Amino acid sequence: MNVIKKIILYLIVSNIITYSTYAEPFVVMEYAVGASKQGNDKNSSDFIKNEDYSTSYRIKKNESLSNILDKFYGGKGLNIKIIQTAVVLKNKHAFVRNNPNFMYANKKLRLPSIKEIKNLVYKDSRKPNNVEGKDTNVKDIYFFGN
Repeated sequence: MNVIKKIILYLIVSNIITYSTYAEPFVVMEYAVGASKQGNDKNSSDFIKNEDYSTSYRIKKNESLSNILDKFYGGKGLNIKIIQTAVVLKNKHAFVRNNPNFMYANKKLRLPSIKEIKNLVYKDSRKPNNVEGKDTNVKDIYFFGN
């Protein structure tokens, strides 16, 4: 009986030691309120303040499009993927096969205004479907339910 008590005591102590030394990692994140981006913060505010504001930028060697867009459009709640697509569409001469990951150095980028980007996004959806004199045999697809 004494041996069984020692085994049980050993198991209990070993479990306590195992569980007490085991700790789950956790991450502490900070939310920086009022922190502004370095660099061209003036440019990003110009794009937000005036929807018609556009500018140009010469691509430097070893620069990425995401860094350029972050300088000019970043930190203001805009969808960078949509802006990236608009910049590639407006500057086909500056990209290899319209790939935003491959830019030519020393090419001049035209950075479109917010209004130009909106026009690219909403170009077809703002046109009325049933205009007089237009073919009305257009089939529409409707989704019901979840």
